[in-house]
Amino acid sequence: MGIDVSSEKNLGVWGSIIGLVGAFVPYLGSVLALVGFILVLVALKGIGDKVKDDRPFKYYLLAFISAIGVVVIFAIVVFTSLFAFSGFGVIEETHSLVTTPEGETVVMPPHEVQHSSPTFVIAGVFLFFLVVMIVVAYFEMKTWGAMYEITGTKEFRDASTWYKWGAITAIILVGFLLMFIGRIFVILGFSNMPKELEEKPSDMPMDSPIV
Repeated sequence: MGIDVSSEKNLGVWGSIIGLVGAFVPYLGSVLALVGFILVLVALKGIGDKVKDDRPFKYYLLAFISAIGVVVIFAIVVFTSLFAFSGFGVIEETHSLVTTPEGETVVMPPHEVQHSSPTFVIAGVFLFFLVVMIVVAYFEMKTWGAMYEITGTKEFRDASTWYKWGAITAIILVGFLLMFIGRIFVILGFSNMPKELEEKPSDMPMDSPIV
């Protein structure tokens, strides 16, 4: 008799759908994305406990933590942009007063004071944002690669591949589209995975590498 994972399958389907929809819903999108993440995390935890393989849960949890970092970075970018519009980065002319040895006060010619340009700040934050997104894509790739090994569902393998190429091409922004496609394959993976999984030998290595 196989291992029943039907409830985890349903949680994974709904969680991945809600998480994807959250990306397009204003205001409540972040809440929906969080709910979707949690549902998928619970599904992976349940599957991992039943098949004695916690790799998908572990990798997805790391992706979740990295995604929180993306939210924090986004908030920093918004704050930095607002600060820039308030006058940060302008050039000011200032006068300085100098007292001579004779006790006279002399006004020196004006000189320019260049504040740091917000462009460099925003560029640095954006670069760090890309790095974090690559880390998220890497752990997503590991998650769905492990799910393919556990379930044999080829859509999980496809999702892992899309996330891999998304991480590679994130620097030219094409990667974000590839990651989106990978998310669609995650939904297909949960939809097509079997409701029962075969029991695997207990001596099977738990952390076999994912190619």
